[in-house]
Amino acid sequence: MKTLHKLGLVCLLALLALPLGAAEKIRVLIIDGRNNHDWVRTTESCKATLEATGLFKVDVSTAPAAFAKPRPGKPKAGDAAAKKAFDAAMKEWNAEESAFNKDHAAEWEQWVPKFSDYQVVVNNYNGQEWGGAMKDAFTEFVLNGGGLVNVHAANNAFAGWDNFNEMICAGWRGATFGNRIAVDDKTGHAVALVDADEKITTKGFGSGHGAKHAYTLKTRDATHPIMQGLPAEWLHATDELYGRMRGSADHMHVLSSSYSKPEAGGTDMHEPMVWYAPFNKGRVVTTSMGHLWVGDTSFDALHCVGFQTILARSTEWAATGKVTLPVPEGFPTLDKTSVIEPSKVVWKK
Repeated sequence: MKTLHKLGLVCLLALLALPLGAAEKIRVLIIDGRNNHDWVRTTESCKATLEATGLFKVDVSTAPAAFAKPRPGKPKAGDAAAKKAFDAAMKEWNAEESAFNKDHAAEWEQWVPKFSDYQVVVNNYNGQEWGGAMKDAFTEFVLNGGGLVNVHAANNAFAGWDNFNEMICAGWRGATFGNRIAVDDKTGHAVALVDADEKITTKGFGSGHGAKHAYTLKTRDATHPIMQGLPAEWLHATDELYGRMRGSADHMHVLSSSYSKPEAGGTDMHEPMVWYAPFNKGRVVTTSMGHLWVGDTSFDALHCVGFQTILARSTEWAATGKVTLPVPEGFPTLDKTSVIEPSKVVWKK
């Protein structure tokens, strides 16, 4: 009995030694493993941002490895011999990829994180469609109240998956998908447009973006917990500005938007940048900010204090329905960007 009492005392002392609130951290799962962007460094940056607040415990679930052999390089136009060699190399590459996928099909179907261990998922995935069990588990998680935050190219994925399209409302889609979604500058609300409403039509009607540049975010719902205390307008560091996203505006609540300037290759319209939608009991936040290409040396988009604030507050709100995180020091102003490494951001107490 004395041994048991000692053991109990040791456990109690260990608990008391923990930092206040350590056992109450919000449990976050980042999903990655496929993306046309640099998903490895994007995950590292998002994880660092969330952990730096002290509010989150973050795990990562990565999809089974994809076929890693690079595609053969395309030959120059008009070189018949090189074209013949390229066709033969592509035939071999396709056969090898098919064999790899067949050999690893079981791993893919078995990739199903235990979503019930988490309160919110941060989605950094854009690639091969998930297996049936994964899609079902993910849908059930959000339906039953699990939070979801989609970052940048995550809204490019799963164009044929109805549940996901309902969660994100609008995503990077082709010219015939759903409705073209913009933001009415007068009301701040999402609106569906027809092709005739487009001001610039030279690039067609599918989703796209112009050159990377710093651009202004305009708060559209200052009363929402994610946005409370943020400036009415602030300058986001160099990033892609998605335009002509497509889907449905019916249940899309815009939190902030940006004017897409024609001189930067934009649409001459206000585009949604941060928005949320209910999915039964679940809260889903999507932001098109956060670009990082493979080989990029600048982390401006991810290290922008504005982006980090939106990411962290969205994650807390999606998980709990409230926001306790303050606006950190060094938040951008209308005239000046603010780029700080996650570990050096000071979250006010």
